Amino acid sequence: MNVPHGFSLQERLMNKGTEVPWQSGMDMRCWYPVSVEAGKDAIAMCWRDMGNTRFSDSFFENTLARQPREERRVCRTPLSALAQLEDGLAPAAFFFHISRCGSTLLTQMLATLPHCVVMSEPPVIDSLLRLHHDSSAIDSIALLRLAILAMGQRRFGHEAHYVIKFDCWHIHSLDLIRQAFPGTPCFFLYREPQAVLASHQRQRGPQMVPGMLHPALLPLPEHALAPGDLDGYAGLVLASLYETAHRHAAAGKLALINYSQLPGIVFSELLERLGIKPTAEQLQTMRERSGRHAKYGTAFNGDLQAPAGCRLPAIAGQLQPGYLALEALRAAP
Repeated sequence: MNVPHGFSLQERLMNKGTEVPWQSGMDMRCWYPVSVEAGKDAIAMCWRDMGNTRFSDSFFENTLARQPREERRVCRTPLSALAQLEDGLAPAAFFFHISRCGSTLLTQMLATLPHCVVMSEPPVIDSLLRLHHDSSAIDSIALLRLAILAMGQRRFGHEAHYVIKFDCWHIHSLDLIRQAFPGTPCFFLYREPQAVLASHQRQRGPQMVPGMLHPALLPLPEHALAPGDLDGYAGLVLASLYETAHRHAAAGKLALINYSQLPGIVFSELLERLGIKPTAEQLQTMRERSGRHAKYGTAFNGDLQAPAGCRLPAIAGQLQPGYLALEALRAAP
């Protein structure tokens, strides 16, 4: 077997806890797949027991970190253990995005609904996509499907809707993900490039740092950027995301949502499209959440501007055609 390599520090931290030995037929309810781990001769699925902890944080890994250390239990199983969870909701929507464009705000609003399961950038997706590129001995589509269903499990009895927000670079894997769930509506959130670049200049996501991601997950053209030109590299990454999203949207695979449409489009269109009918009290809670910072829950006072004299306006200008092409598609009848 061609066993993949690579197990990030983040994944190691998420998989720390009291080790529970796996046995065939073990009840995996309340356990969530976190990542795959390559051993010498086999690949294991790593799980965390989440008990009654609800996934309501901005990101999947934040919910794992919030769980008290004394309650953290981990288990390593064969990949086949994914098939033991049979009560998973089928996803109602997949959200892809350009990054720093309101996608976390949208999913945080949905996460206020007690009957809505929201998975925000679950790391097992990235782990399985890396496995897909590193090993030819697995059925990637079947594993993705089973892992997604496992994360949509009903634990409290009233869950009725389930959505996933993917990492921004997963737009490059859209066709593979759609093969696992061909009937699930896919949305793409985006924003004008200078605002996205300015946000990453202040706090860069891993996709904006060369070498942080598996190269097959973020395919980029050959370039001659100077070492350390992180702003230039961010421009290359955004160009690839705009272009890939445009190709898929033009083919009818993506519905487009601009940052400027949030949060209003959630109430005017998205809830109905997803078949979600909140109560008046739940709608009010969603509106209150929409007025706070997406990631930190604090009061939102607008975005900071890029510092004077930086290169971002010039880089953003080069990306503007890609952004405007998405806008043209969105405006088309």
